[in-house]
Amino acid sequence: AYKANLFSVAINKVSGAGGATSSNPLLIIIKAIPQNIIAGLSNNGNVLVAVFLGISVGLVLNTMNDENSVVKKGILELNKISQIFLTFIINKFAPIAIFSLLMRTFAIYGIGYLQIASIYFVLTAITLIVFLILGYSFIIWISTGLNPIHFMKKISNVAMFAFSTSSSAASLPLNTKTTIEKLGVDETTTSFVLPMGMTVNMNGTAIMQVLATLFIAGVAGYEITVFNLATISLLALLASIGTPAAPGSGAIILFTILTGMGYSNEIAVSAYAIILGINRPLEMLLTSLNVVGDSAIAVYVSKSEGKLDHDTYHSLENKEEKIKI
Repeated sequence: AYKANLFSVAINKVSGAGGATSSNPLLIIIKAIPQNIIAGLSNNGNVLVAVFLGISVGLVLNTMNDENSVVKKGILELNKISQIFLTFIINKFAPIAIFSLLMRTFAIYGIGYLQIASIYFVLTAITLIVFLILGYSFIIWISTGLNPIHFMKKISNVAMFAFSTSSSAASLPLNTKTTIEKLGVDETTTSFVLPMGMTVNMNGTAIMQVLATLFIAGVAGYEITVFNLATISLLALLASIGTPAAPGSGAIILFTILTGMGYSNEIAVSAYAIILGINRPLEMLLTSLNVVGDSAIAVYVSKSEGKLDHDTYHSLENKEEKIKI
């Protein structure tokens, strides 16, 4: 023991190694800030380093506000390459890989996990539907004071189209047309908010990824603390911002969150494989949330700027339909 006579303090059983342990929730934050950038990026298991560096570089480039920046152009090119490569993986390679993972999982553990996965599927579907119908209605009513029933009726065709295509990018033209002609949002606001929202506003994706991560962690035997839940929510928010507007990409990006949280044992991988196999309908549903959320934000921005056409918003049908009648 070491004694400090001045303050009469006794320190017993202090380990010379020190440092954070795996039970320390702050270890997640500590690992996210690398001491060496090159070494941090070379570790595939430490996804939080890439997230931290990506946000830091983005903030710095935004502060520089240099449109001719070579670094900015290079990052944009890398982003395009990543999206094309990820689209190829999802469309060509993922079906074979998912089938192989499922067959291996069922061969080792049986089909009992499907019963547990059905709980995740039903819970996620109910959460997405409730947020789609009631959540956005409440947001429209609170933020703008407008009648949310008009919004939900007019945006329903966009939600159905997004559900069928499972692609925010494919739904953008119809969403733009509906937001301008039926909801009365000005063209300037629509042309700015909707394309940006298509890439950064992924409410449905974030909800799915949080619930999927909690399901996988629970099945794999990991402890879920309040701090872990907050970290999962933050990672889901950040990961959903970078999710490509392509079918099936949300479940692929989910692996980033699992790796960042350290949920990577054999059972976690098996549970992840099951989610990949049953997640397609949920991907279709969450796409509807994503595109409807973009339109809701456009309505809010247009209303706050005093540019919303209230007559068009409150009309039960658009001008073209009135002329036909």
